[in-house]
Amino acid sequence: MNKGYSIAIDGPVAAGKGTIATALAKKLKGSAIDTGVTYRCIALLCIQNKLDVNIEKNVVNILHKANIVIDNRKVFLNGRNVTQRIRKEDVSNGSSIVGVYPEVRNELVKKQQLLAKNSIGKGKIVIMEGRDIGTRVLPNAELKIFLTANVQVRVKRGLERYKQKGIIKTLSEVLHEVKERDYRDSHRKVDPLPLKPDKYGYWTLDNSSQTVDETVAAVIKKLKERELVR
Repeated sequence: MNKGYSIAIDGPVAAGKGTIATALAKKLKGSAIDTGVTYRCIALLCIQNKLDVNIEKNVVNILHKANIVIDNRKVFLNGRNVTQRIRKEDVSNGSSIVGVYPEVRNELVKKQQLLAKNSIGKGKIVIMEGRDIGTRVLPNAELKIFLTANVQVRVKRGLERYKQKGIIKTLSEVLHEVKERDYRDSHRKVDPLPLKPDKYGYWTLDNSSQTVDETVAAVIKKLKERELVR
């Protein structure tokens, strides 16, 4: 059996983390895990139970009712496939709110670490992406990537994502969303997105002018430099 190991990918919203993690997993025959879906599931559970996500005790009290399973990029909440539902705008907005609550983060980090441990134990390369993977979830990952892009590019990607979902948004609306999310992610009290990733051992990769294939090639090159792949 091959020896499993982990790759952490962190970065701001619309930096392409999910796309790159999926492409890398395919290239390396590994397992891509989007930790953001765990927060989305909690937000969805609150919505289903008509609970206000802005009230912390509501979210904390419902945590024990969430059975989250991630299987080959499909997400199941309490036995139901919610892969598509958790990508809706109401869940996206709610997930960034529930993600700032310390007790929620502590509980979900444990789930995320267990997901990674189980896959690595099976000899798989785990590519886990989120906002605090290299600082909190997998601080000892063999490669920690801080994936980023300039605001203009990320806004353009956000607009395209909405377009694919049939949602009409203006440039100014998406710009406001991106800036608001950036501030919230980097200024929360618990496990913020690192403002100085080098301090935590990240390799920063700006993919503003790169295609997906070019970004993946850059990561593979870095893995070869570290003798993690041949």
